Amino acid sequence: MTNSEILKLFSSINCARLVDGYAPHKPILVLLLLESILNGHANGFSFEELDHDLKKWLEEYGSTNASSTRNEPFWRLKNDGVWDITAPTELMSQGSTPTPNQLIEANVSAQLKDGLYQGIRNNPELISEIAKGLAIQFVSEPFRISFIADIAPSIQLLDRQYWWVSQNQTYRQEVPGNFMWSPKMNSRGGRVPSYDFMKDMKVGDVVFSFADTYIKAIGVVTSPAQSSVKPDFGNAGANWSDDGWLVDVAFEELGMAQFKPKEHMNLLAQTLPEVLSPIRPDGGGNQIYLAKIPKHMAEILVALSKGVGDSIVDELSKNLEFEPPNEELEKVEEIVMRTDIGETQKAQIIYSRRGQGVFKANVRLVENTCRVTKVSNPKHLVASHIKPWSKSNDIEKLSGFNGLLLSPHIDHLFDKGFISFEGNGNLILSKKMDASVLDKWRIDQGINVGDFRQEQKEFLEYHRDMVLV
Repeated sequence: MTNSEILKLFSSINCARLVDGYAPHKPILVLLLLESILNGHANGFSFEELDHDLKKWLEEYGSTNASSTRNEPFWRLKNDGVWDITAPTELMSQGSTPTPNQLIEANVSAQLKDGLYQGIRNNPELISEIAKGLAIQFVSEPFRISFIADIAPSIQLLDRQYWWVSQNQTYRQEVPGNFMWSPKMNSRGGRVPSYDFMKDMKVGDVVFSFADTYIKAIGVVTSPAQSSVKPDFGNAGANWSDDGWLVDVAFEELGMAQFKPKEHMNLLAQTLPEVLSPIRPDGGGNQIYLAKIPKHMAEILVALSKGVGDSIVDELSKNLEFEPPNEELEKVEEIVMRTDIGETQKAQIIYSRRGQGVFKANVRLVENTCRVTKVSNPKHLVASHIKPWSKSNDIEKLSGFNGLLLSPHIDHLFDKGFISFEGNGNLILSKKMDASVLDKWRIDQGINVGDFRQEQKEFLEYHRDMVLV
């Protein structure tokens, strides 16, 4: 079958109509099949192996009790000319669709039409096009990205982009802090293409960090750009505008696998972007913060890391959250109505209330783990204000010294005043703290979490005096 014939076949599948759209049963099943084929599955699928995921995603995206009819798409997809069913004669001849238990007990399986399977396998571009077509045709617009990303994450990542970020001035802050930041304009107030690229970065994109003539780290974008005031870079970027873009990126350093691109220009020279390239064919660098690079160039960069880069990208690409960004900020009337600060700063102050944005970036410049649990993955940590947001001034609301990275259950105890810390790191327990909770959460009551910086100690003093119950 040709690509156009395959696309037409999937666009013609018969989906049950609902009042506000279509039943998701067949699109979910087809996405599961495409995801499996993309990852090397042979042409043969038993209902039993698909049952768990069909049920899971129908409960997520279907109407009430949709998962109870998960047998229907498996059985009826044959009517769309997509596949053939292998089942006992008595099931094939009965008038109604076999129940899920019947399909499992009879070990019923199905195979895509041979020409269809051969046309799809080893054709990721076609798989991506089919998936997008299904989402556009059968899924309401707000859910299309998450629909594909949840059910078929490997397919979602087929559209990932590749970036080179030059971080000579900010590597020390951005890579450990798991973020990137650029001003929106240059010092003369003009647009800069490499800064504008920040708005084009998507969840799942791969980023190569270049500093001191080496590719030193690889990252994966975990949330798209948001307007942000400048993080606390210290002396770096003193002349940059305070108004910029912030992108969350989970970075991992290459360590001993870091390498100098200049030493491999025989491989890289022919892959450089035609415009806005981060380096020249001789290996010299260009004055560009962020550059979009071709996939082939990215593949060579990963190969030069001797396998480490592949492992990093695979690991960081797990469990990404592709939900579209929420444009509606939490309404905090007092902040929204102010006229003494700009819209970007308003947004960041509001974001900081939820431990997001530049506040979390600033906290990650000071802290890198939960001091109690030692968890270091920022996806699983909350940026928690020491002096409460509602009691802090504008500077304190965004200060990295007024925050700790805490595991969610530790954040709950700290935020509610059931625990606090001495300046030297000793854990303090409230008299109202239920000791059994500490036991069940395996929190050592005598733990010392390490000395705090002087700036943090001042905020902790407030927490001990005013928050600890």
